[in-house]
Order: sequence, then C-alpha cells, then structure tokens
Amino acid sequence: MKDNILDRVENLLKSKEKYLSEDKKLLKAKVYSDIMTMDKELLKLLLSDEEIKNTFFVKVDDSLIFDKQKFAWLIDSKEFLPDSYTSYTNKIGLTSDREFISNKNDVVLDFPYKDCILEGGQDKDDQKRKEIFYNETIANDEIRRMLDPKVFTNVKKYTSGGVEDCLEFSENDNLIIKGNNLIALASLLKRYEGKVKCIYIDPPYNTGSDSFMYNDKFNRSSWLTFMKNRLLLAKDLLSSDGTIFIQIDENQSHYLKVLCDEIFGEDNFLNEIVWRYRTYVGQVKDYFPKKHDLILWYKKLDKQKFNMQYVGNFEDTPDYNRWKEYLTKDGKIIYGNHPTTDSRFDAYLNKYIKQFGDPKIGDVIYVNKGYVVDDVWEDIIALDAKNKTERISLFSGSGQKPEALLERIMIATTDKNDIVLDYHLGSGTTCAVAHKMGRRYIGIEQMDYIKDITVERLKKVIDGEQGGISKAVDWQGGGSFVYCELMENGNELIREIENADETTIEDVKAKIYRDERIIPYITREELEKVDKDFEELTLEDKKKALIKLIDKNKLYVNYSDIENKDFDISDKDKKFTRSFYEVV
Repeated sequence: MKDNILDRVENLLKSKEKYLSEDKKLLKAKVYSDIMTMDKELLKLLLSDEEIKNTFFVKVDDSLIFDKQKFAWLIDSKEFLPDSYTSYTNKIGLTSDREFISNKNDVVLDFPYKDCILEGGQDKDDQKRKEIFYNETIANDEIRRMLDPKVFTNVKKYTSGGVEDCLEFSENDNLIIKGNNLIALASLLKRYEGKVKCIYIDPPYNTGSDSFMYNDKFNRSSWLTFMKNRLLLAKDLLSSDGTIFIQIDENQSHYLKVLCDEIFGEDNFLNEIVWRYRTYVGQVKDYFPKKHDLILWYKKLDKQKFNMQYVGNFEDTPDYNRWKEYLTKDGKIIYGNHPTTDSRFDAYLNKYIKQFGDPKIGDVIYVNKGYVVDDVWEDIIALDAKNKTERISLFSGSGQKPEALLERIMIATTDKNDIVLDYHLGSGTTCAVAHKMGRRYIGIEQMDYIKDITVERLKKVIDGEQGGISKAVDWQGGGSFVYCELMENGNELIREIENADETTIEDVKAKIYRDERIIPYITREELEKVDKDFEELTLEDKKKALIKLIDKNKLYVNYSDIENKDFDISDKDKKFTRSFYEVV
C-alpha cells in the first residue's frame, strides 16, 4: 500500500539521526529550523524521495526550487505526528482532507487560514488551562449562516429609576451585548454599519497569562486569525472619519501592525502610541523591566476627526520663559502687547493674519495651553491594588484601564453623541467613560462576569459614582443603557460540555451524539465506531473533541428563524429584535 505524504515525510526524516531524540522521537523543532535556514543536508534528503521531491520542489528551467513555506506548514500542522486527540478527530472526519493550507488559500501574512473564521469562544470565568477549549478555526465553506443576524433575549433597560423591560430599541440607546463578540459584531452591521466614530479594544495579548480572565494563550496563527476576523467587521462599522485604537504589548505588536496594515491600509496608520504606565510588571533581573503598552491607531479613510490636546502648566513650557513679559495670567498674548522682533512669534502672527485678516488691538494672537500631547503618554498612571477609588474590587483581572486613558482617546476623536464601540469590554471602562462624557456606546463581552461586574459598574455610573474621571467632567449621574444577550442554541451544548467532569462526560457525550445540532456530515454510527479512541483521551481532549462536533452555524438563533416555534421565542424578544434590525 502506498504511503500518504505525511507518513513518507515522517519516515524519511526519521532515517536521519540528527532529527531524532534519545527516545527515537522526531525533533520537529530541529526540522523546522533546518527548513528556515535551507539546510543543504535536509534538501538532499528530501530530494532522495521522488514523491516528496514532486510535492515540495518546483522545476524552473533546469533548476529545482524548494517550496519552503509549503513544507514548513506540513511540519507545523496538527496532522503531522498527531497526538491522540488529533488522531481521534481525524478518524471521525474533522480534518481538512490533509490538503495543504497553502493550496486552499492565498496567504498574504505568514499565517494559515486567510479566508477562515476563528470562532474562539471564552465563556468560563475560572478558565485557567493551557489552551482554551473552544478555539477552533472554521473553514470558509463551513461558515454558511454563522454570521447571520441573531435573535436577542433577556433584554433589560437600566435607568436612574431602576430596571425595566425594554420592548423596543431606539436610536439613542446605549447597548451592552452578552455573547460571542465575532457573532455580535456581525449582528451589529445591519443597524450600525458606517456609524461608529471610535473603536477601542484591549484584546487578549497572547502572552500565556490569564489577564482579564481570558486564557490568552493562542498559537500565533490562531491569534492573528482571531484578530483579523473581528477587525474586518470592525472596519465596516466605522464611519468614514472613524478611527480604531488597539492596545497591545510587545509580544504581538509587530505581527498585529502588519495585519492592520493589510486590513486598514499602510497609509491609514496614524500613530503607535506608547502608554508608559509607570508601574513595573513583575520582578526581573535579566532584562530591562517593562513599563509600557502600545496602542496602534488607524483611520478608516483619508480624513479622520482629531482634537489636539494639551497637558501641564503653561508656566512650565519654553515659550513661557521666552515671552513671559507679554503673557497674560491665562497664557495669552494680545495684539498691541506682543513681541515685534521675534521670528518665532511672527509665525503665529502670520498664521493669524492668514486665517482672520489684519489684527486689531486686543485680538488674541497666541494662547499657551501647555505641552501638546504627543505619542508618548506618561501622565496617565496604571491602576494597581492600592487604587481603591477606581479599581473594580470584584474584578480580579489585571487588565483594568484607568478612565483617563479612555477619556484622552474620546476627546481626541469624538464629540458628544458620537458612537463608541468596545468589543472586548471586560470590566466596562470604555462604556463607563463614554457614558460620563455624553457619548453613545456599544459594549460586547462574552464572559459571565458581564452581569456581576460590567453591568453593576454601569449601574453605579448612572447613580453618579465619583471615581475615575467623574470629578474632572463634573459627572452627576443619570442616563441609561440597554442590556441584551444573543439567544443561544448550540452554545448551550458547549456550556454543558465545559461544565462536565469525569463522572458526567459520558452522559454528555451520549447527548451530543443524539443531538441535531452537531455537524451534519458525521453520523451517530461513525461516532460510535471510534468510542474506544474517545475513551483513551484526557478529559480536556474529550471536551475539545465534543465541542468540535457542534455545528458552529447553530451556536445562536438566527433572526431568520424568529418565527420558528422550535426555539420558543417570547413575544417580547421578537418585538425588541425586530425593532433593532428593521430600521426605517
């Protein structure tokens, strides 16, 4: 029987001692390193097998060109030297037919699945495992209805008078959505496409830490896919003069920059803002301690809204010492009492004349407002455990941002009543600041703490809490917001799987095998044939395998199924959902 290409490559590499460990297992890292350096010994080895040569080498005239990327993807794929989990999923048909990713899609960045969707659900507050269970890349031809608009449920409106039912969504309502942010973003398009002025996100950084109660340890290709799918939808939501701020650290910032250049265009990159938050992260002795995050800022089109800002006392600026004999107490220079032999001041005077015409005695020619805010922000200090006035005590994540950070972003890019969006809402800082500053807002969060932390925080904002920027903006309370959830369908099964333990996993498996919401091309008979393989998996791999069986087109109830009696949608939910989508 003819070996498939995976087996042929494995056997050939194992024939070379340098690629074997002491226990005779293949050293994939060593192979990968030799691929990247185009090691001559490796190339000769691959050329010695005719089928491998025909697969990974291209003949150009009299030369053979090695397809390095194609071979690297094979070595890096889960199908090559699979673990027991991968072997099980292969047997029930959950692979890509062993077709190389490079043959499936055009790849612009150095990661696979360019035209795929990473659904990436994160639902459990106490999720501290090495990999999140639900981190699945879904091929483009399997998506179908996953991103269709969804039905909303559990709708409530929070006001200064308390909580009330909300039967209709109005244009001026603020909105908090619980549910997967990819699917929620897609559901926003019908109403908000081209209407959002500013987006701020602080996504999982892919560091391996459990900051913000996410397990943010993706492999890089998965993380970039996760980011890309959401950023494409976010771009569609932005207004023509809208902008997006993405906070990130050094682990992924350079990869993210390349991805954002592809999505928004290199010419639409505005700033890499360095937020120097002053507090050290951990104790280090082998390298310089980390004291900053990066914020990438992009515009959607040619022109963006921008309001210049100033910080500090004008008496501390160089211009004060230069012109202090002319300056009024509030930092102004008046025509008639101005420098007459100063070329620097002449530039301000000429600018005034060009804009307003010849000045008259008493006209204000120059105002010293302090230092212009540049792209290094050192004056906004990070929250720490000692900051009791602003830190959300119930929220254990370290990812909370000071309200002043979001205030600066919103002053720079928005006016009152503009729409602000944060689809990694977390503890709710973005929406809290938007509420206090009179901006409309949309927040999306899929973690369960949204009810106990995020919603509770916004309720306190309505009540007039005085933390954060409240005193600076003279916040007195008031306003309202609407809370709703994406109506679950198959997502309920995922919750059952995640909550299972060794004593209940078999019962959950039996239920999944019988359920109509699993992927349609796998039969119950096929699943039962490989039960023995399933039993040999760890509990974590059993859960991952079962979650992979769920049809991702059926995670939430589609708006097109609103009259389907199988879903038992209440009249209140129907009325609210229709009011949201059926915009006149």
